[in-house]
Amino acid sequence: MLVTAVNDMRLSKKTAVSSTVTAVVAVVVILVIVAGIYILKPFGGGGTVTTTVTTGTSGTTSTSPTTPLTLQAGGSSFVNPVMQVWVAGFSDYTNGAVKTNYQAIGSGAGITGILKGTFDFAGSDAPVASSVSGNYTAVKGPLLQIPETLGAVAIFYNIPGVKVNLNLTGPIIADIYLQKITLWNDPAIRALNPKVADLNATTNITIIPVHRSDGSGTTYALTNYFSKVSADWNASGKGFGTSINWPAAGELAGKGSAGVAAYVGQNPLAVGYADSYYAFSNKLLSAAVQNKAGNFLQPSLAGVTSAASDFSSQVQSNPTFSITNAPGAASYPISTYTYLLVWQNQGSQGKGNDVAQLFWWIVTHGQSLGPPLFYPSLPASVVTTDQSLIAKMNYNGTPFIQSG
Repeated sequence: MLVTAVNDMRLSKKTAVSSTVTAVVAVVVILVIVAGIYILKPFGGGGTVTTTVTTGTSGTTSTSPTTPLTLQAGGSSFVNPVMQVWVAGFSDYTNGAVKTNYQAIGSGAGITGILKGTFDFAGSDAPVASSVSGNYTAVKGPLLQIPETLGAVAIFYNIPGVKVNLNLTGPIIADIYLQKITLWNDPAIRALNPKVADLNATTNITIIPVHRSDGSGTTYALTNYFSKVSADWNASGKGFGTSINWPAAGELAGKGSAGVAAYVGQNPLAVGYADSYYAFSNKLLSAAVQNKAGNFLQPSLAGVTSAASDFSSQVQSNPTFSITNAPGAASYPISTYTYLLVWQNQGSQGKGNDVAQLFWWIVTHGQSLGPPLFYPSLPASVVTTDQSLIAKMNYNGTPFIQSG
């Protein structure tokens, strides 16, 4: 279920999103792409679907299954705003044959759910190490990790009197979360923001850091970035991951991206992190973070797209390659891919087929629905990589999506 902020934005964009979905909902089961032709099987694991497929670019006629199917999924709250639009769009695309219940419970819980079989697929902003999934691989594996969109981890704050986007560096943000920098008028912050008079106050400006209380891919992306730019962070031994041993005192912990944004909005002098959607929809100011080239950039579609472009060849060879601290002059430094997690070998022919088709729809038609919610479209090279990964999904050795 979406948080109130997400619902508000979806309502405000209802007409635009509905028209966009309508434009992509034509049921076409032969997709011609650069790599060749992929044939998609009928929808609906809950009943019988009659489908006629003609080679080339023509469409299909179908009847809905006698029993609609609901896929169970969960994980990343970072991706939840666009995920909810995607699953609604895919339900329309299948004429209601396939619905998806996606729970925004954090990447850590999503990873647990897919490994234990609770979910048909999961969302995670953190890749799953082979050592973690290895114990399950003999039965279900391998575990496919498919980049489905990108986003920016925004650093947002609530400082009374400050109505501008502050300049911050990665080492300064890391020191705030290590509680080495505890005041908004710390000399290091003031030096980067000499024209912000309100930072010259001498009382009552103690920083209140807000972090995630649950296992979070957003935490993974942020701390992965810290590990690349902060000597103090590396000296602390905290490393990077979905859960971190944060300082015990003086910080607040919010559940999910929405929880972090809510705490920052409710607590003057607080600072937090989440996908940029949560900052914008909660009307919170985001810092301009210094990138590797020395430029201060606020989170933006262009900045994330630039970061993805910097590492396009690496992601093609390794879909879980981290794109934080990208070198480009226009690249936002805390950019990240987020992933769909699914087992290559599916135990249910019907559900497996529908998950494969949902994924195909997301990485092709669904990409146009991301930018209005601050998620850039995937680079074309990554779409091709994703299609190859999705085509590996199979039931008893027979792939759901076949190239021809």
